[in-house]
Amino acid sequence: MYSDASQLDLAVRPGDLDALGHVNHAVALAYLEAGRRHWLESRAPVTGTEAVAVVSRAEVDYRAEIPYGPVTVRTVLASPSAEETAAGDITYRAVFRQRIHRGGHPAPAVDALITVAFLDTRLRHLVPLHAYLAAVHPDRGQR
Repeated sequence: MYSDASQLDLAVRPGDLDALGHVNHAVALAYLEAGRRHWLESRAPVTGTEAVAVVSRAEVDYRAEIPYGPVTVRTVLASPSAEETAAGDITYRAVFRQRIHRGGHPAPAVDALITVAFLDTRLRHLVPLHAYLAAVHPDRGQR
Protein backbone atom coordinates (compact mmCIF):
# COMPACT_ATOMS: atom_id res chain seq x y z
CA MET A 1 0.00 0.00 0.00
CA TYR A 2 2.79 2.47 0.84
CA SER A 3 5.55 1.20 -1.49
CA ASP A 4 5.03 3.37 -4.56
CA ALA A 5 7.75 5.84 -5.49
CA SER A 6 7.75 9.61 -5.43
CA GLN A 7 9.89 11.99 -7.40
CA LEU A 8 10.91 15.50 -6.35
CA ASP A 9 12.62 17.87 -8.76
CA LEU A 10 14.92 20.45 -7.19
CA ALA A 11 17.28 23.14 -8.44
CA VAL A 12 20.76 23.34 -6.96
CA ARG A 13 21.17 26.80 -5.45
CA PRO A 14 24.51 28.65 -5.56
CA GLY A 15 24.80 28.38 -1.75
CA ASP A 16 24.52 24.56 -2.01
CA LEU A 17 27.94 24.38 -3.65
CA ASP A 18 31.19 23.96 -1.76
CA ALA A 19 34.65 25.36 -2.62
CA LEU A 20 35.11 22.68 -5.29
CA GLY A 21 31.96 23.76 -7.12
CA HIS A 22 29.77 20.75 -6.35
CA VAL A 23 26.96 20.09 -3.87
CA ASN A 24 28.26 19.68 -0.33
CA HIS A 25 27.57 16.25 1.21
CA ALA A 26 25.48 17.78 4.00
CA VAL A 27 23.31 19.54 1.41
CA ALA A 28 22.77 16.17 -0.32
CA LEU A 29 21.38 14.90 3.02
CA ALA A 30 18.98 17.87 3.04
CA TYR A 31 17.85 16.92 -0.49
CA LEU A 32 17.17 13.38 0.77
CA GLU A 33 15.17 14.79 3.68
CA ALA A 34 13.11 16.88 1.26
CA GLY A 35 12.49 13.72 -0.79
CA ARG A 36 11.25 11.77 2.25
CA ARG A 37 9.04 14.64 3.31
CA HIS A 38 7.63 14.77 -0.22
CA TRP A 39 6.93 11.00 -0.10
CA LEU A 40 5.21 11.31 3.30
CA GLU A 41 3.23 14.44 2.37
CA SER A 42 1.97 12.78 -0.79
CA ARG A 43 0.37 10.20 1.51
CA ALA A 44 -0.58 12.56 4.35
CA PRO A 45 0.16 16.21 5.17
CA VAL A 46 2.73 16.28 7.97
CA THR A 47 2.35 19.79 9.38
CA GLY A 48 0.65 20.59 12.66
CA THR A 49 0.74 17.03 13.93
CA GLU A 50 1.78 15.30 17.13
CA ALA A 51 3.65 12.59 15.21
CA VAL A 52 7.02 13.00 13.48
CA ALA A 53 9.40 10.88 11.43
CA VAL A 54 13.01 11.00 12.68
CA VAL A 55 16.12 9.50 11.08
CA SER A 56 17.56 6.62 13.10
CA ARG A 57 20.09 5.35 10.52
CA ALA A 58 21.58 6.66 7.28
CA GLU A 59 23.64 4.69 4.76
CA VAL A 60 24.74 7.03 1.99
CA ASP A 61 26.95 6.34 -1.02
CA TYR A 62 28.16 9.43 -2.85
CA ARG A 63 28.82 8.14 -6.38
CA ALA A 64 29.31 11.30 -8.46
CA GLU A 65 29.64 15.04 -8.07
CA ILE A 66 26.47 17.09 -8.27
CA PRO A 67 27.14 20.36 -10.11
CA TYR A 68 24.96 23.44 -10.36
CA GLY A 69 21.73 22.56 -12.19
CA PRO A 70 18.60 20.43 -11.79
CA VAL A 71 18.43 17.31 -9.62
CA THR A 72 15.74 14.71 -9.01
CA VAL A 73 15.27 12.91 -5.70
CA ARG A 74 13.56 9.54 -6.08
CA THR A 75 12.14 7.95 -2.93
CA VAL A 76 10.54 4.56 -2.42
CA LEU A 77 9.54 2.78 0.76
CA ALA A 78 11.78 -0.32 0.86
CA SER A 79 10.48 -1.67 4.15
CA PRO A 80 7.93 -2.54 5.34
CA SER A 81 6.93 -4.22 2.12
CA ALA A 82 3.45 -4.06 0.64
CA GLU A 83 2.97 -7.66 1.78
CA GLU A 84 3.92 -6.78 5.36
CA THR A 85 1.54 -3.84 5.51
CA ALA A 86 -1.25 -5.85 3.87
CA ALA A 87 -0.73 -8.65 6.41
CA GLY A 88 -1.17 -6.15 9.23
CA ASP A 89 2.39 -6.45 10.53
CA ILE A 90 3.18 -3.59 12.89
CA THR A 91 6.44 -1.74 12.35
CA TYR A 92 7.86 1.23 14.20
CA ARG A 93 10.48 1.94 11.58
CA ALA A 94 10.56 2.32 7.84
CA VAL A 95 13.45 2.12 5.40
CA PHE A 96 13.49 4.40 2.39
CA ARG A 97 15.63 3.76 -0.70
CA GLN A 98 16.53 7.16 -2.07
CA ARG A 99 18.54 8.28 -5.06
CA ILE A 100 19.60 11.71 -6.24
CA HIS A 101 19.97 12.02 -10.02
CA ARG A 102 21.70 14.91 -11.78
CA GLY A 103 19.70 16.38 -14.63
CA GLY A 104 20.02 14.18 -17.70
CA HIS A 105 22.07 11.43 -16.01
CA PRO A 106 20.45 7.99 -15.56
CA ALA A 107 22.94 6.80 -12.93
CA PRO A 108 22.40 8.16 -9.41
CA ALA A 109 24.90 10.61 -7.97
CA VAL A 110 23.76 9.62 -4.46
CA ASP A 111 22.32 6.26 -3.39
CA ALA A 112 20.97 5.95 0.16
CA LEU A 113 19.06 3.76 2.56
CA ILE A 114 17.50 5.90 5.28
CA THR A 115 15.78 4.35 8.29
CA VAL A 116 13.24 6.47 10.13
CA ALA A 117 11.32 5.89 13.34
CA PHE A 118 7.91 7.41 14.01
CA LEU A 119 7.41 9.26 17.29
CA ASP A 120 4.49 10.73 19.17
CA THR A 121 5.84 14.16 20.18
CA ARG A 122 3.50 14.54 23.14
CA LEU A 123 4.01 11.15 24.74
CA ARG A 124 7.63 10.72 23.51
CA HIS A 125 7.24 7.13 22.40
CA LEU A 126 7.37 5.19 19.14
CA VAL A 127 4.26 4.77 17.02
CA PRO A 128 3.81 2.37 14.10
CA LEU A 129 3.89 3.60 10.49
CA HIS A 130 0.14 3.17 10.01
CA ALA A 131 -0.54 5.10 13.25
CA TYR A 132 1.81 7.87 12.11
CA LEU A 133 -0.09 8.19 8.85
CA ALA A 134 -3.40 8.08 10.73
CA ALA A 135 -2.18 10.79 13.13
CA VAL A 136 -1.14 13.15 10.37
CA HIS A 137 -4.19 12.45 8.20
CA PRO A 138 -6.90 10.22 9.76
CA ASP A 139 -8.61 9.22 6.49
CA ARG A 140 -5.34 8.03 4.85
CA GLY A 141 -3.70 6.05 7.65
CA GLN A 142 -5.85 2.97 7.22
CA ARG A 143 -4.07 -0.26 6.33
